[in-house]
Amino acid sequence: MAGTHGNDGIRVRLVTKDYDHLAPLACGDVLAQGIALDFERDTENALDRTLSDATIDAGEISLSRHLSRLAGKDPGFVGIPVFMCRYFHHRCFFVRRDSGLHRFEQLAGKRIGTNEWPATGNTWSRAVLRHHGVRIEEIAWWVGSVDGRPANRPQGVLPPNVRAETGRTLLSMLLARELDALMFAYPPRGFYERGSPVVRLIADYRQQEMRYYRETGLYPPSHLIGVRRGVYEKHPWVLRSLFQALDESKRRWAASRRRLTDTTPWVLREFEDMAALHDGDMSPYGVEPNRRMVQAMCDEQFAQGLNTERLDAAIAFPEFEAVMAAA
Repeated sequence: MAGTHGNDGIRVRLVTKDYDHLAPLACGDVLAQGIALDFERDTENALDRTLSDATIDAGEISLSRHLSRLAGKDPGFVGIPVFMCRYFHHRCFFVRRDSGLHRFEQLAGKRIGTNEWPATGNTWSRAVLRHHGVRIEEIAWWVGSVDGRPANRPQGVLPPNVRAETGRTLLSMLLARELDALMFAYPPRGFYERGSPVVRLIADYRQQEMRYYRETGLYPPSHLIGVRRGVYEKHPWVLRSLFQALDESKRRWAASRRRLTDTTPWVLREFEDMAALHDGDMSPYGVEPNRRMVQAMCDEQFAQGLNTERLDAAIAFPEFEAVMAAA
Protein backbone atom coordinates (compact mmCIF):
# COMPACT_ATOMS: atom_id res chain seq x y z
CA MET A 1 0.00 0.00 0.00
CA ALA A 2 1.32 3.39 -0.92
CA GLY A 3 0.28 7.02 -0.65
CA THR A 4 1.73 10.47 -1.22
CA HIS A 5 1.05 13.22 1.31
CA GLY A 6 2.15 16.84 1.43
CA ASN A 7 2.42 19.05 -1.62
CA ASP A 8 5.42 21.18 -0.70
CA GLY A 9 8.98 20.36 0.25
CA ILE A 10 11.42 17.65 -0.71
CA ARG A 11 10.17 14.23 -1.75
CA VAL A 12 10.99 11.40 0.64
CA ARG A 13 10.19 7.74 0.04
CA LEU A 14 9.43 5.87 3.28
CA VAL A 15 8.85 2.09 3.51
CA THR A 16 7.62 0.25 6.62
CA LYS A 17 5.43 -2.64 7.61
CA ASP A 18 1.70 -1.98 7.81
CA TYR A 19 1.31 -1.08 11.49
CA ASP A 20 -1.95 0.21 12.91
CA HIS A 21 -0.21 3.13 14.57
CA LEU A 22 0.83 4.44 11.16
CA ALA A 23 -2.77 4.76 9.91
CA PRO A 24 -3.05 8.51 10.63
CA LEU A 25 0.14 9.13 8.65
CA ALA A 26 -0.87 6.78 5.83
CA CYS A 27 -4.30 8.39 5.54
CA GLY A 28 -2.90 11.91 5.41
CA ASP A 29 -4.33 12.99 8.77
CA VAL A 30 -0.72 13.68 9.83
CA LEU A 31 1.79 15.40 7.55
CA ALA A 32 5.56 15.56 7.72
CA GLN A 33 6.54 19.22 7.74
CA GLY A 34 8.48 20.23 4.63
CA ILE A 35 8.21 16.76 3.08
CA ALA A 36 6.22 15.38 0.17
CA LEU A 37 6.05 11.88 1.60
CA ASP A 38 5.74 8.78 -0.56
CA PHE A 39 4.73 6.27 2.09
CA GLU A 40 4.71 2.56 1.19
CA ARG A 41 3.60 -0.17 3.60
CA ASP A 42 5.02 -3.59 2.79
CA THR A 43 4.79 -5.99 5.70
CA GLU A 44 6.60 -8.89 4.02
CA ASN A 45 9.54 -7.04 2.50
CA ALA A 46 10.00 -3.67 4.20
CA LEU A 47 13.27 -4.44 6.02
CA ASP A 48 14.96 -6.08 3.05
CA ARG A 49 13.82 -3.38 0.62
CA THR A 50 15.02 -0.58 2.89
CA LEU A 51 18.53 -2.02 2.90
CA SER A 52 18.76 -3.05 -0.74
CA ASP A 53 16.88 -0.35 -2.67
CA ALA A 54 18.87 2.89 -2.85
CA THR A 55 15.78 4.79 -4.04
CA ILE A 56 14.20 4.30 -0.61
CA ASP A 57 15.17 7.34 1.48
CA ALA A 58 13.99 6.08 4.86
CA GLY A 59 12.55 2.88 6.19
CA GLU A 60 12.26 0.21 8.82
CA ILE A 61 15.51 -1.42 9.92
CA SER A 62 16.65 -3.89 12.58
CA LEU A 63 17.88 -2.33 15.83
CA SER A 64 20.43 -5.08 16.47
CA ARG A 65 21.84 -5.01 12.97
CA HIS A 66 21.91 -1.20 12.97
CA LEU A 67 24.01 -1.15 16.14
CA SER A 68 26.33 -3.80 14.70
CA ARG A 69 26.76 -1.77 11.51
CA LEU A 70 27.66 1.29 13.56
CA ALA A 71 30.15 -0.78 15.55
CA GLY A 72 31.65 -1.92 12.24
CA LYS A 73 31.97 1.69 11.04
CA ASP A 74 29.19 1.30 8.47
CA PRO A 75 27.31 4.61 8.74
CA GLY A 76 24.97 4.03 5.80
CA PHE A 77 21.86 4.82 7.84
CA VAL A 78 21.14 7.47 10.44
CA GLY A 79 18.79 6.23 13.15
CA ILE A 80 15.66 7.96 14.39
CA PRO A 81 14.41 6.81 17.83
CA VAL A 82 11.04 5.72 16.49
CA PHE A 83 10.62 2.07 17.44
CA MET A 84 8.11 0.55 15.07
CA CYS A 85 7.26 -2.64 16.94
CA ARG A 86 7.73 -3.99 20.43
CA TYR A 87 6.82 -7.33 21.89
CA PHE A 88 7.79 -9.56 24.78
CA HIS A 89 9.60 -12.79 24.03
CA HIS A 90 8.39 -15.44 26.45
CA ARG A 91 5.81 -16.26 23.75
CA CYS A 92 8.52 -16.98 21.15
CA PHE A 93 9.49 -20.51 22.21
CA PHE A 94 7.70 -23.55 20.77
CA VAL A 95 7.93 -27.24 21.65
CA ARG A 96 6.17 -30.49 20.81
CA ARG A 97 2.95 -31.01 22.71
CA ASP A 98 4.31 -34.27 24.20
CA SER A 99 7.76 -32.89 25.06
CA GLY A 100 7.19 -32.36 28.77
CA LEU A 101 8.96 -29.01 28.48
CA HIS A 102 7.24 -26.01 30.03
CA ARG A 103 9.97 -23.93 31.71
CA PHE A 104 12.98 -22.03 30.35
CA GLU A 105 15.28 -23.80 32.75
CA GLN A 106 14.43 -27.08 31.01
CA LEU A 107 16.04 -25.78 27.79
CA ALA A 108 19.53 -25.88 29.31
CA GLY A 109 21.76 -27.97 27.06
CA LYS A 110 18.93 -28.69 24.62
CA ARG A 111 18.72 -28.35 20.80
CA ILE A 112 16.95 -25.21 19.55
CA GLY A 113 16.19 -24.01 16.04
CA THR A 114 15.79 -20.36 15.09
CA ASN A 115 15.35 -18.43 11.86
CA GLU A 116 18.06 -15.76 12.25
CA TRP A 117 21.01 -15.41 14.59
CA PRO A 118 21.70 -11.64 14.81
CA ALA A 119 18.05 -10.51 14.53
CA THR A 120 16.90 -8.12 17.25
CA GLY A 121 13.95 -10.24 18.33
CA ASN A 122 16.04 -13.38 18.67
CA THR A 123 18.68 -11.45 20.61
CA TRP A 124 15.98 -10.38 23.08
CA SER A 125 14.68 -13.98 23.21
CA ARG A 126 18.14 -15.28 24.12
CA ALA A 127 18.26 -12.52 26.74
CA VAL A 128 15.17 -14.07 28.31
CA LEU A 129 16.98 -17.42 28.49
CA ARG A 130 19.92 -15.71 30.17
CA HIS A 131 17.51 -13.96 32.56
CA HIS A 132 16.37 -17.43 33.65
CA GLY A 133 19.93 -18.65 34.15
CA VAL A 134 20.18 -20.68 30.94
CA ARG A 135 23.65 -20.61 29.38
CA ILE A 136 23.03 -20.03 25.67
CA GLU A 137 26.56 -21.17 24.80
CA GLU A 138 25.71 -24.64 26.09
CA ILE A 139 22.69 -24.97 23.79
CA ALA A 140 23.09 -26.60 20.36
CA TRP A 141 21.54 -24.13 17.90
CA TRP A 142 20.38 -24.56 14.32
CA VAL A 143 19.66 -21.56 12.07
CA GLY A 144 17.48 -22.01 9.02
CA SER A 145 13.98 -21.81 7.60
CA VAL A 146 11.38 -22.52 10.27
CA ASP A 147 8.58 -23.77 8.03
CA GLY A 148 9.49 -22.93 4.46
CA ARG A 149 9.68 -19.16 4.73
CA PRO A 150 13.43 -18.53 4.25
CA ALA A 151 15.37 -15.67 5.82
CA ASN A 152 17.91 -14.56 3.25
CA ARG A 153 19.59 -11.93 5.42
CA PRO A 154 23.28 -12.33 6.32
CA GLN A 155 23.79 -14.30 9.53
CA GLY A 156 27.33 -13.10 10.24
CA VAL A 157 29.94 -15.38 11.78
CA LEU A 158 28.08 -18.07 13.70
CA PRO A 159 29.46 -19.20 17.08
CA PRO A 160 30.87 -22.76 17.35
CA ASN A 161 27.65 -24.06 18.91
CA VAL A 162 25.49 -22.70 16.05
CA ARG A 163 25.15 -24.41 12.70
CA ALA A 164 23.29 -23.48 9.52
CA GLU A 165 20.59 -25.84 8.28
CA THR A 166 19.78 -25.54 4.58
CA GLY A 167 18.29 -28.91 3.66
CA ARG A 168 15.29 -29.18 5.98
CA THR A 169 12.87 -26.92 7.77
CA LEU A 170 13.34 -26.51 11.49
CA LEU A 171 9.69 -27.38 12.06
CA SER A 172 10.19 -30.78 10.42
CA MET A 173 13.25 -31.32 12.62
CA LEU A 174 11.23 -30.48 15.73
CA LEU A 175 8.48 -32.92 14.77
CA ALA A 176 11.10 -35.58 14.01
CA ARG A 177 12.56 -35.06 17.51
CA GLU A 178 15.85 -33.81 16.10
CA LEU A 179 15.22 -30.48 17.85
CA ASP A 180 13.76 -29.86 21.28
CA ALA A 181 12.39 -26.36 20.68
CA LEU A 182 11.98 -23.53 18.18
CA MET A 183 12.68 -19.88 18.95
CA PHE A 184 10.79 -17.69 16.51
CA ALA A 185 8.80 -14.45 16.66
CA TYR A 186 5.72 -15.98 15.05
CA PRO A 187 4.02 -19.35 15.54
CA PRO A 188 5.00 -21.92 12.88
CA ARG A 189 2.59 -23.16 10.25
CA GLY A 190 -0.27 -25.20 11.64
CA PHE A 191 0.13 -23.85 15.17
CA TYR A 192 -3.44 -22.56 15.38
CA GLU A 193 -5.00 -25.72 13.96
CA ARG A 194 -7.00 -27.81 16.42
CA GLY A 195 -4.79 -30.52 17.96
CA SER A 196 -1.56 -29.00 16.65
CA PRO A 197 1.48 -31.06 17.74
CA VAL A 198 3.31 -27.78 18.48
CA VAL A 199 2.56 -25.64 21.54
CA ARG A 200 4.22 -22.76 23.31
CA LEU A 201 6.85 -23.58 25.91
CA ILE A 202 5.28 -21.02 28.23
CA ALA A 203 1.53 -21.54 28.16
CA ASP A 204 0.73 -18.57 30.39
CA TYR A 205 3.19 -16.25 28.68
CA ARG A 206 1.16 -13.14 29.50
CA GLN A 207 1.76 -13.41 33.24
CA GLN A 208 5.44 -14.23 32.82
CA GLU A 209 5.95 -11.33 30.42
CA MET A 210 4.30 -8.94 32.87
CA ARG A 211 6.57 -10.26 35.62
CA TYR A 212 9.60 -9.79 33.34
CA TYR A 213 8.58 -6.18 32.73
CA ARG A 214 8.25 -5.52 36.46
CA GLU A 215 11.68 -7.05 37.07
CA THR A 216 13.57 -5.42 34.19
CA GLY A 217 11.54 -2.40 33.07
CA LEU A 218 12.16 -3.50 29.47
CA TYR A 219 9.49 -3.65 26.77
CA PRO A 220 11.82 -4.72 23.95
CA PRO A 221 11.60 -3.15 20.49
CA SER A 222 12.85 -4.83 17.34
CA HIS A 223 12.88 -2.18 14.61
CA LEU A 224 13.48 1.52 14.22
CA ILE A 225 13.47 4.04 11.39
CA GLY A 226 16.68 4.60 9.45
CA VAL A 227 17.34 7.48 7.04
CA ARG A 228 19.96 7.09 4.33
CA ARG A 229 23.00 9.12 5.25
CA GLY A 230 23.01 10.92 1.91
CA VAL A 231 19.51 12.24 2.59
CA TYR A 232 20.49 13.32 6.10
CA GLU A 233 23.63 15.11 4.90
CA LYS A 234 21.64 17.14 2.37
CA HIS A 235 18.65 17.80 4.63
CA PRO A 236 19.44 17.17 8.32
CA TRP A 237 16.05 18.56 9.40
CA VAL A 238 14.36 15.55 7.77
CA LEU A 239 15.19 13.58 10.93
CA ARG A 240 13.13 15.97 13.03
CA SER A 241 10.26 16.19 10.56
CA LEU A 242 9.88 12.42 10.22
CA PHE A 243 10.19 11.91 13.97
CA GLN A 244 7.47 14.47 14.72
CA ALA A 245 5.12 13.06 12.09
CA LEU A 246 5.58 9.45 13.23
CA ASP A 247 5.19 10.44 16.87
CA GLU A 248 1.99 12.36 16.16
CA SER A 249 0.62 9.44 14.16
CA LYS A 250 1.14 7.11 17.13
CA ARG A 251 -0.41 9.61 19.54
CA ARG A 252 -3.55 9.93 17.44
CA TRP A 253 -3.83 6.19 17.00
CA ALA A 254 -3.41 5.54 20.73
CA ALA A 255 -6.09 8.08 21.61
CA SER A 256 -8.55 6.54 19.16
CA ARG A 257 -7.95 2.97 20.38
CA ARG A 258 -9.40 3.80 23.76
CA ARG A 259 -12.63 4.87 22.11
CA LEU A 260 -12.87 2.55 19.10
CA THR A 261 -12.35 -0.70 20.98
CA ASP A 262 -13.64 -3.11 18.36
CA THR A 263 -10.54 -5.27 17.80
CA THR A 264 -11.69 -7.80 20.41
CA PRO A 265 -14.51 -7.62 22.97
CA TRP A 266 -11.95 -7.08 25.74
CA VAL A 267 -9.28 -4.92 24.16
CA LEU A 268 -10.30 -2.08 26.49
CA ARG A 269 -9.38 -4.30 29.44
CA GLU A 270 -5.97 -4.77 27.86
CA PHE A 271 -5.44 -1.02 27.75
CA GLU A 272 -6.53 -0.74 31.38
CA ASP A 273 -4.17 -3.55 32.43
CA MET A 274 -1.32 -1.84 30.61
CA ALA A 275 -2.10 1.41 32.41
CA ALA A 276 -1.91 -0.43 35.74
CA LEU A 277 1.43 -1.95 34.74
CA HIS A 278 2.92 1.31 33.50
CA ASP A 279 1.56 4.79 34.18
CA GLY A 280 2.14 6.34 30.76
CA ASP A 281 3.26 5.29 27.31
CA MET A 282 4.85 1.83 27.32
CA SER A 283 6.18 2.43 23.79
CA PRO A 284 7.68 5.93 23.88
CA TYR A 285 9.71 7.40 21.05
CA GLY A 286 12.77 9.57 21.62
CA VAL A 287 16.28 9.11 22.95
CA GLU A 288 16.01 9.56 26.70
CA PRO A 289 12.99 7.29 27.32
CA ASN A 290 14.82 4.53 25.44
CA ARG A 291 18.45 5.03 26.44
CA ARG A 292 18.37 2.29 29.07
CA MET A 293 16.69 -0.10 26.65
CA VAL A 294 19.25 0.59 23.88
CA GLN A 295 22.05 0.05 26.40
CA ALA A 296 20.47 -3.27 27.39
CA MET A 297 20.58 -4.34 23.74
CA CYS A 298 24.23 -3.23 23.49
CA ASP A 299 25.04 -5.25 26.60
CA GLU A 300 23.26 -8.32 25.25
CA GLN A 301 25.04 -8.11 21.92
CA PHE A 302 28.36 -8.17 23.73
CA ALA A 303 27.34 -10.92 26.15
CA GLN A 304 26.05 -13.06 23.27
CA GLY A 305 29.14 -12.51 21.10
CA LEU A 306 27.37 -10.52 18.38
CA ASN A 307 29.77 -7.60 18.89
CA THR A 308 33.36 -7.90 20.04
CA GLU A 309 33.15 -4.78 22.20
CA ARG A 310 30.49 -3.47 24.55
CA LEU A 311 28.86 -0.49 22.83
CA ASP A 312 27.56 2.61 24.56
CA ALA A 313 23.96 3.56 23.84
CA ALA A 314 25.21 7.00 22.78
CA ILE A 315 26.34 5.43 19.49
CA ALA A 316 22.74 4.99 18.35
CA PHE A 317 21.35 8.49 17.70
CA PRO A 318 24.03 11.24 17.79
CA GLU A 319 22.87 12.89 14.54
CA PHE A 320 19.25 12.94 15.69
CA GLU A 321 20.21 14.42 19.05
CA ALA A 322 22.25 17.15 17.33
CA VAL A 323 19.38 18.02 14.99
CA MET A 324 16.88 18.22 17.84
CA ALA A 325 19.23 20.31 19.97
CA ALA A 326 19.69 22.80 17.13
CA ALA A 327 15.95 23.24 16.56
